[in-house]
Amino acid sequence: MSELRPSTSDGSSGAELAAEAQHHRDLLRGPVEEYRRRMAAQAQYLLPPQRPALLARVEERIADLMIDPVRHRDLDLTVYRAVRDGWPTRFDSRWQMFVATRGRREVVIPPQGAERRLGIIARMAANRVELEQILLVSVVVIAHPAGPGAAVVPPVRANRVSGASAALPQASGSAG
Repeated sequence: MSELRPSTSDGSSGAELAAEAQHHRDLLRGPVEEYRRRMAAQAQYLLPPQRPALLARVEERIADLMIDPVRHRDLDLTVYRAVRDGWPTRFDSRWQMFVATRGRREVVIPPQGAERRLGIIARMAANRVELEQILLVSVVVIAHPAGPGAAVVPPVRANRVSGASAALPQASGSAG
């Protein structure tokens, strides 16, 4: 391969993206419902003023895992599907990109792209992984810099609740 090029199919027509977002949501439905149930049970042990903040943070985390047709209008569905469907992938160190291959078809996957993060989330949900593990992996994928000296850019968040995290109990003391 002499030169890597992004996927030529934009695949982001509004209806197609909305359908893919719904499929993604359906994959996550089971793990999300179980996570909400466990977190609501945990909230019962908090003081009443702290409960809404915890539950708001839970919803915020869940929203970060979803495909939003507005926030992700530029999502390359070909790349997303290649990651979600688990195409064999290699890393091209020259171009600092993942390359998924199926037959003679190659799809370039940017390491920091939303397509990769959301595809990994969908693949894990399809394998019935608990949401806590999905959340952890999605954070690791985000926090993995593109290369030496590269800055980490967090994803755009959905409807951030102001002050929700501040109301949660904080650990005290020193970690040793």
